Amino acid sequence: MFKEQVQRLNRTTFKKTNFKAFFFFFIFALLIWLLIQFSKTYTKEISVPIQFTEIPKDKIVNKTKGTIKIRVTENGFGLAWLSIRNPKIISSLEDLSVTENNITFLTETQETEILSKLRVNFDKVHFITKKINIPFIQKETKKIPVVPIIDVSYAPGYNSDEKLEIQPDSIKISGAKKILDSIKFISTQKITLKEVSSNQNGKVKIDTAEYSNVTYYQNEIAYQLKAKKFTEGRLNIPIEILNAPEDATVSIFPKEVIVIYTVSLDSFEEVSKNDFLVICDFNDLSENQNFLIPKIKKKPSNVTATRLNINKVQFVLKR
Repeated sequence: MFKEQVQRLNRTTFKKTNFKAFFFFFIFALLIWLLIQFSKTYTKEISVPIQFTEIPKDKIVNKTKGTIKIRVTENGFGLAWLSIRNPKIISSLEDLSVTENNITFLTETQETEILSKLRVNFDKVHFITKKINIPFIQKETKKIPVVPIIDVSYAPGYNSDEKLEIQPDSIKISGAKKILDSIKFISTQKITLKEVSSNQNGKVKIDTAEYSNVTYYQNEIAYQLKAKKFTEGRLNIPIEILNAPEDATVSIFPKEVIVIYTVSLDSFEEVSKNDFLVICDFNDLSENQNFLIPKIKKKPSNVTATRLNINKVQFVLKR
């Protein structure tokens, strides 16, 4: 009984020992074979994907992907590493040459960039694909003025004697000719500047919602607004009569009006009574109207607001 158990144990141990040895030598031989095979030099054709980006705004492009075929001479290790890395080329369409109907990707002008992505030497590579043509449809382009939608309210005592400035004052758009012909201007998004008491500057986006089917070369503009301290001035200005009846002498009362105006402190001393003209025109007289209405006909450009202290002038005709 004891003898049979010893024999059975010896047979089992022997079998396990043989299997382990066989497996070890098999793996070792496989590794040697792989090393030999990977050390050999192979020539293989590979396809490298390319992605085209930055489509020109004045063109419609439907093809944004392509493939470059390359013949590579390399050892097995290099080819295996190339397959694992699976490199991808990114190319900007803005940088490529343009013909009448195609944007052309030329491999000979892009070889350095491609090889740097592949990480292989130039003398080991032959480019099968010489060029890739990317068809496009040319859009119409047009330059249109920008209208800023900027609401400004000033703090008490402040105003501006200059227009709000925008830069640029027009932008370029592209799209179908029929649509472009219908667009006369483009607006900005609305912003509000409240209680302004100092110079303002910033950026505001173009309102692209109304014309979503066109391409905008610029999505925002810069604005600048100069704010100044303002004050109120008053001047007595004589009234000038226009179109009086030729067969009568006209007497008016009063002969002068007070012009109340708003001007910046910087320009206050520059304003004089000679800068204003107040008139009463008999051609504006309605039937049975026994008074004239004074109007400010001229004022200096640096004055932002004006009003008169009266709105009626009495007159008498003497024949």
